[in-house]
Amino acid sequence: MNQLKVFLAWWLSVFVPTTTYAQKTYVISVGISDYQNINDLNYTEADVRVFNTIMAEHNAEIISLYGSQATHTNVIKTIREVCGQAKSSDTVILFFSGHGYEGGFCCYDMKANSHLGGLSYQEMQILLRNCRAGRKFVIADACFSGGLSKQRTQLQVQSVTENDVIFFLSSRLDETSLELPNGPNGLFTYFLVKGLSGYADQNEDKIISAQEIYDYVSTEVSSWAAQIPHNQHPTIWNKSGLNVPILNWGNVTSN
Repeated sequence: MNQLKVFLAWWLSVFVPTTTYAQKTYVISVGISDYQNINDLNYTEADVRVFNTIMAEHNAEIISLYGSQATHTNVIKTIREVCGQAKSSDTVILFFSGHGYEGGFCCYDMKANSHLGGLSYQEMQILLRNCRAGRKFVIADACFSGGLSKQRTQLQVQSVTENDVIFFLSSRLDETSLELPNGPNGLFTYFLVKGLSGYADQNEDKIISAQEIYDYVSTEVSSWAAQIPHNQHPTIWNKSGLNVPILNWGNVTSN
């Protein structure tokens, strides 16, 4: 009888398919309020803290870079280190809150009136293309209001959309991203975290997909901004389908 039980357990483990989710979720969070060469922001580092809080509830391994820690060199180094650890069953998320420009994100040491010190979409594409993680996301609460020319930017956007990384950005290339007037966060981050908390789970299956979080956040942000009035329309780039899960509420740490 015991031999039969052992055989059945082995047979089930080998031949019966099971639904699997990422074994690990790695989060690289970058928040910059006090810049070295360009004007400062108010709530970007708070954005990182609130995003980290919800990801920690899902057992994510989180590395955060704040302010002067978030130089171009350090951000690149951190992405490489995390990607070197990730396996095909894992998820890697780069979350950024700070200034943006039409070609990417502004690191702490970004030069004024120049893209030097900027983390470009092409750099992110190259770094993440070599990452073995099965799910890769770049999520950013950042304006895109300067820097590279439109022509070069459109080439970069085309290059990014042909990659397997999902880019979820807080505004279009010609828009700025709002911070809530009295805080505590950027408008995009506020609704991002609210959506990840469960509000975006449209089909109530306890799994929030990229499509669901995009639908929820884009609707709420554009509607709220329009009341000011202000144009802010979150956008998402990816060549494949957006049914990729970003959070599974069946795997929440109990406090």
